[in-house]
Amino acid sequence: MIKRRLVVATAAAVTMLIPLSGCSAGGGLGAQSPAPTRTSSVDPAVEKAAKDFKGTFTYWTGLTFPDEGNKIEQQQIEQWGKDLGIDVEVVAVNQNDTSKRVAAALQSGSMPDALTVGYDLSKVMAAKDQLAPLDDSYKAIGEKHQGWFEPIDKATTDPSWGGSVYGIPLGFFGNILFQRQDLLKAKGITDAPKTWDEFADDAAKITNAPKVYGAGLALSNVLDGNLMTAVMQSFGGRVADDAGQKCTIDSPETVKFLDWVSGLYKKGVIPPDSVTWDGAGDNNAYLSGAAGFIVNTGSVYLSMADQDPELEKKSAYGTLPSGPAMTVNPVDIRYRVVPSSTDENGKILAQDLFKVLAEDDYNSEYMAKATYGPVLKSQASYPIFTDTPAYAALLTIAQSGGTPPAFPDVANTAYSEYQNTFSTPHMIQRVVTDGLSSQKAAAEAQVNCQKIYDKYTK
Repeated sequence: MIKRRLVVATAAAVTMLIPLSGCSAGGGLGAQSPAPTRTSSVDPAVEKAAKDFKGTFTYWTGLTFPDEGNKIEQQQIEQWGKDLGIDVEVVAVNQNDTSKRVAAALQSGSMPDALTVGYDLSKVMAAKDQLAPLDDSYKAIGEKHQGWFEPIDKATTDPSWGGSVYGIPLGFFGNILFQRQDLLKAKGITDAPKTWDEFADDAAKITNAPKVYGAGLALSNVLDGNLMTAVMQSFGGRVADDAGQKCTIDSPETVKFLDWVSGLYKKGVIPPDSVTWDGAGDNNAYLSGAAGFIVNTGSVYLSMADQDPELEKKSAYGTLPSGPAMTVNPVDIRYRVVPSSTDENGKILAQDLFKVLAEDDYNSEYMAKATYGPVLKSQASYPIFTDTPAYAALLTIAQSGGTPPAFPDVANTAYSEYQNTFSTPHMIQRVVTDGLSSQKAAAEAQVNCQKIYDKYTK
């Protein structure tokens, strides 16, 4: 028996905008062929694990937009369970809530057999011995699919993980600058902004509040809000020193960044409700015509192509602007992981599932309806990455590297916890909502940051 359960904690606005039965060019999910059965033979060890496994195999997927990709993934996992004769439960979790869900499950002893998590959470879990190593599966999947893209491989095998691989990359969130070309041209702007100051100027010129806000930047406690850490770093601000031990947020560069972003907010260039947006806030703002610029992954492009082709024609796509100090465009990898609490049969089954979910016949369909950039070199030839401008930008990021996770900071567990607690968005909120000066907000963030780093400094 296959059990289905959809958990979407904060995505009500998205389901209103992007129907669960969203249509594709081929007529929607209902017109798709069933999930393919596995093409490779089942390893005897997997067959034995399936026979001996007790109960229901539970997988927490990471909710992505539009919803059609979630359904394709769920269908494939269910087909895998059917092929092996085991009960499967697929739980789709809003990725902005994964950290909270994991914390609660760890405390109650109710972790799933496998799940999808982001780079930062996986690093924290690995450091606490909460994940099983997956070195052999990582190597086998890479060898079968022409290898991992170099930036993905470097981030996944970095020594800061402790000497093992703890996750199988399934894709990455790359940052694409979506821009309303029609609004910009009407103001005589023909070139994409090369710096964040140019971005601010262009966004101010096309602002016509409350109808249109030029800069649809999330300043809330969601994954999109963590982009602000990268912008801060491009201004020269740092979370910590080069040793990755002492926080350095309280700096003139951070204050300059806070003055910049709070200035845009106070001038009405950034929407006033951006401090409370959920994970779909910037998506909805752009798709409804209320934002001139946003930074997002490919999901907005898919929604436009499906629901509003005219808006897609009015849009252009680019890379993140540079700050006064440097360009920072982080590659935020999503991993399939196995909790260390999963029993041995479950661990064998999970790794078999990960291999099935890496197959090209499945991924070419899934990635065309999901929001991720490619991680395996065999994926470079998928039509979604060769034929669509927004996703071609993601392929370029995978090939050229963008910037590694945390860069220019040290990608350690303390940094990951800093990001998981949405520390930079909170610092911004203290200025734009609570009225603190940029100097006081930076000083307060410094104290809170050091408390995090002290937990991991020996």
